[in-house]
Amino acid sequence: MNLSLSTGAVTRANGALPTDNGSVVGSNEGTLNHICVGLFDANNKLVTLYEYDYSGDENISTRTDAVQMLIFANVPTGAFAGKYILSDFYTVAQDLGYTTSVSGKSNTGVTTANSQSMKSLPMMSDVQTLNWGSGTTLSPTVTLNRMVARVALTNITYSFTGSYNGCSFTPTEVFMYNASNQLTNWNTKTVSGNVSGENIAGNANTAYLGSGTISTYSAPYYFYVFPHGSTSPTKLVIKGTFKTNSGTTYTTYYPIIVNSSSTGNIVSTIVSGTGDSKISANTTYGLSVTLNGTGVANVSDELTSANVTVTTSVDNFTSATVSEYFGPKIGDIFYSDGSYSSTLVSGKTPVAIVFSTTTSAADQAKGFRHGYAMALQNAGNSTAAYQWYTSNSGNPTGSFFTTAAQIMADKDGLSHTGTIQTTGYAAGIAAKGYIAKDKSGNNIALSGTSGWYLPSIGQWYDICVNLGGTVSSSGVSYTNTGTDWLRWYSGDDSSGKNYSSLCVSAINVYLNVLKTNGYNVDLFTNNGEVYWSSSEYTFSSAYYGGFGSDGNTPLYSNGKVTICRVRPVLAF
Repeated sequence: MNLSLSTGAVTRANGALPTDNGSVVGSNEGTLNHICVGLFDANNKLVTLYEYDYSGDENISTRTDAVQMLIFANVPTGAFAGKYILSDFYTVAQDLGYTTSVSGKSNTGVTTANSQSMKSLPMMSDVQTLNWGSGTTLSPTVTLNRMVARVALTNITYSFTGSYNGCSFTPTEVFMYNASNQLTNWNTKTVSGNVSGENIAGNANTAYLGSGTISTYSAPYYFYVFPHGSTSPTKLVIKGTFKTNSGTTYTTYYPIIVNSSSTGNIVSTIVSGTGDSKISANTTYGLSVTLNGTGVANVSDELTSANVTVTTSVDNFTSATVSEYFGPKIGDIFYSDGSYSSTLVSGKTPVAIVFSTTTSAADQAKGFRHGYAMALQNAGNSTAAYQWYTSNSGNPTGSFFTTAAQIMADKDGLSHTGTIQTTGYAAGIAAKGYIAKDKSGNNIALSGTSGWYLPSIGQWYDICVNLGGTVSSSGVSYTNTGTDWLRWYSGDDSSGKNYSSLCVSAINVYLNVLKTNGYNVDLFTNNGEVYWSSSEYTFSSAYYGGFGSDGNTPLYSNGKVTICRVRPVLAF
């Protein structure tokens, strides 16, 4: 779902009535701007409060004791700060005046007539239950309902007959009257205020609920209002100049009760709650008006039903839906406390970069279900190199991988590394013994992870593809393969691409975010660097990942006595 949040507001005076009924997220009445997500535990206590400006699916880090979710859209920034109980979120008052800004973040346009925007309608979800029983990340799709109704004057016609034959009427203003301008409880839809948008001095702060003075009427005029009961009901008022058949003119009002069956017909797609003079949230009311006689002298007077006929069309808004994502994303920063985020969080210590958001069956059985992350530095120092084993012999992992499919599928580095921790297995020991550091060089302990280990060859494949963006020019998984290797190399596809340079540059984009903020990071180069994996090809050889100076990015095998660098990873 792509949103354009820079589009200017469409006003009531010159805007066509939206026809999609809010069904298109990112368009018209389906626009989402500022989002507030509240995540609560089973006792309705706040676990995580997360705010963001909507641009699509969002990565939200939280804990698994967050089992309830409540979402608000198009609300001011920080509106729910200091609230810690679910019920308290409902009682945060929302001013209707915030519909005068295209983002819903300010209410500075209240003194301007016709300033409501269809792109800033306040919305709320029902409480959503989050089920972490599977242990996987969550990607719920959430339905948001508008807290306002749309009231539209869709048409005016005139039928002056009998004693009114020869009379005429010229509209000079259209406005809402007895409209509630404060939502005081989002759950019960309790409101307060009975305000008017008439263009008079006393209504300066509610001018947005009126058209202002108009010289020419051109339908439609429509406004957004909060729910309202049938006591002192909300009215849409047509104000103008009535000219009698003798030529006398005077100002008159037609205060039309919204959703009332007393002044005409109700045409509704909704089974209940129509024709009762009540305004419901997330509902549209379209009024087509025929004037048969004169109006009333004061806006507070009751209109004679014989002098006006109203056909009211009642319909529900189409609910907007928004996807949320609770879990890591490729390239997220992984912290020592087991959390992750797409941007650097102050007060936390980065230790790795997420390169996969799925884990192997073996790792899931160990409780690591969210993904894998790559260390910021090499084991030892940036150029330290280790033998896989002291001789080209043995099969400690119990597995050999001999095809491209097997190379790509092997994600069990954690299991492999557990078998290469005895004397002689220098690379596996170095990976497990790696210690992350903070900015000052202090040792950092991890929580919620497997600890460090030597990645499998399939995990190196994920690093190259997911972080490095490596894909052949034809879009396939590699440019060439054999029984013990696969690679990306322009000599295979004549693409002219320097695959190794492209790969390391892409990986370093993620690492440089931390390096420029003062963290200790070992960047990759394509000067022939090679890194051990924990996967074996034969008794005498194991796999490595490399970045060649000739542009070749190979996942190959080599003799176990060869020395290569070690870049540890972890599961979480």
